[in-house]
Amino acid sequence: MVLDPRTKKYLKIFAVIALVFIFTGCTSNVDKNGHLLASRAITESTPWTLKAGFFDFILTIPIAKGILLITSWTGNVLWGVILMTILINLIILPVMIKSTISTQKMQMLQPEMERIQNKYRGKNDQTSQMRMQNEIMNLYKKNNVSMFGSLWTFLTLPIMFAMYGAVQRIQILYTSQAFGMNLGLTPLSQITSGKFIYIAVILVMALSQFFAIEINNLMLKRNKKYKPSAQQNQMKTMNIVMTLMIIYFGLIMPTAMSFYWITTNLITVVRTVFIQIQYIEKQENQKDAHVIR
Repeated sequence: MVLDPRTKKYLKIFAVIALVFIFTGCTSNVDKNGHLLASRAITESTPWTLKAGFFDFILTIPIAKGILLITSWTGNVLWGVILMTILINLIILPVMIKSTISTQKMQMLQPEMERIQNKYRGKNDQTSQMRMQNEIMNLYKKNNVSMFGSLWTFLTLPIMFAMYGAVQRIQILYTSQAFGMNLGLTPLSQITSGKFIYIAVILVMALSQFFAIEINNLMLKRNKKYKPSAQQNQMKTMNIVMTLMIIYFGLIMPTAMSFYWITTNLITVVRTVFIQIQYIEKQENQKDAHVIR
């Protein structure tokens, strides 16, 4: 089944709303004063059992324990968060390689897809819709693209959410400091108190977030077959909305979360560039060399 642009748009909006509920649901780890709830706190002595819940047992607690282990080696929980974030991203790298390659292939075909969709615009009868879907399916098949290739990314979401929850629930984080900032306090509460160093963290987080989203488009333009599409203009608006959402969550979550997002965003940029050069462009160059011969 090929989704029409309107359906895709609604699905994107639904995904954004779902993220809002997921992220705001995580605030239940703290009380109204921003203090970590004792029942949700994770320490080195927290039992690793199924009684904590299946998701916590499989992902959240192991990740939190990993952060605490690294913290015991480095002496600062911030390094525990940063190094564990890097480790998690290395683990999911094979999945992200497949997802990134598939996503770029889909984007490269977008102008041709729009041409096909425009060809059948206004033709809502079943026969025309089936012809349109067949043409798009043939386009995918011709270019060796899977409709569900970009869904690889969703396999990594449980790990990312577990990492997100683990960072919030580590008790020692709420009494730790780094770069003169309390990692457990929210940037918003400190900015309103006149501590403007927290503004710098939020700005770095916002810039890294926007660039992490835009890097794929920048890499896409390196392709010789690149052609701009209408969908890219729509995505720019979505990227701005997503960046503003992350800024909001960064302001109301513990400061450590901002460093988590910054680390994740920088990893995303490096990973995207690496995949582009080592996989996508290398494959294109090999194809070109084969054609010349």
